[in-house]
Amino acid sequence: MLGGAACVRDLYQLAVAGACSLADGALAGALELTRAHVATREQFGRPLAAFQAVAQQVADVYIAARTLHLATLSACWRLDAGLDAAADLAVAGYWCARQAPRAALTCHHLHGGTGMDTTYPLHYLSGLIADLARFLGGAEYQLERQECSSS
Repeated sequence: MLGGAACVRDLYQLAVAGACSLADGALAGALELTRAHVATREQFGRPLAAFQAVAQQVADVYIAARTLHLATLSACWRLDAGLDAAADLAVAGYWCARQAPRAALTCHHLHGGTGMDTTYPLHYLSGLIADLARFLGGAEYQLERQECSSS
């Protein structure tokens, strides 16, 4: 028999790390598209970025993107170093499944109708993020896995 339980665990951890890494890049791309859009799109004679509510929403996406990036980076580093990465992967997996899709929706909101155009890159990035969240089983599944492994 090849592998066994340890092989399945390792494969699962690498799959979570890979999914989170892809989501990290997709969310960073969505944030950059949104940043550029609100900086150049004008409403009421001012760039959208000049409005406090818009700036706060972009800041929320930035926080979600940075947190996903740091959690994923930490998990990947621990995996590469041969250390226990379960806790870091749990954080990254949860953040990928819960916060990344919400942040992508905020990006769509800030783009208005442009973000829903299937030829616009944000459509593909948010679709990828949603697919990766489903691949991970969703946020609740990620929490349940952490609860089961810690008990």
